[in-house]
Amino acid sequence: MKIKYLVLASAVAVTLTACNEKEQVEQASEVEEQTQQVVEEVSADLALDTQLKKFSYVVGVDMGGQFRTSDINIDREAFAAGMADSLDNKRPRIDKEELETVVQSFHAEQQAKIKDHQETQQMAAEKNIQEGAAFLSENSAKDGVKTTDSGLQYKVITAGTGASPTADSRVEVNYRGTLVDGREFDASAKHGGSVELNVSEVIPGWTEALQKMKEGAKWELYLPSELAYGPQGTGGIIGPSATLIFEVELLKVLGSQ
Repeated sequence: MKIKYLVLASAVAVTLTACNEKEQVEQASEVEEQTQQVVEEVSADLALDTQLKKFSYVVGVDMGGQFRTSDINIDREAFAAGMADSLDNKRPRIDKEELETVVQSFHAEQQAKIKDHQETQQMAAEKNIQEGAAFLSENSAKDGVKTTDSGLQYKVITAGTGASPTADSRVEVNYRGTLVDGREFDASAKHGGSVELNVSEVIPGWTEALQKMKEGAKWELYLPSELAYGPQGTGGIIGPSATLIFEVELLKVLGSQ
């Protein structure tokens, strides 16, 4: 019987990995924030006054977070009962044959969800590729737009007169990012103002462009997906193979990393 439960655990783990691979970074951050919120809001009747209780609670939060972000429905009472029976070494309430059926059914349902997700992503990628190619082709002919060998397109709004960063530099910038349809997906203003970053640790289009800019410069960047977030996309609104537009202002070169 223990083998069957290991099979179920393995099936859950595989599904969690498959569902989360595309969004690991975003979900990790989200789970961390929500974990902290839950800890702060824990009810007064549950006193986390020992290290064991705190560790046990963190394990529960972590497991719950994995199920939640993977869109797997769990009945809380049944889950708690199964956990308690296992910890108490009680006989499982589902016999061997039914357990195998449950595992197979769960696995089939999750595989169907993964397939649907992949098909949706493929359709979105094809649409974004077509729209991006059309935009970049038209944009390349506009006054002031330059195209590099990598496919990066940029337009100088303000030239700047200061130093240029290298790949090893840390810089301070203002920025705003939009999709080709004009929707904003991020901006430094949303983070309280200018941000500091390492030139070598941003998306390829930024790494290339920043090294061409001078302090005080403001450029508009037009990035094909291979210079941005590629076929995976990121953050929900940036879909697979999306072409992106950034307005970037290089405020200061802060020195090497």
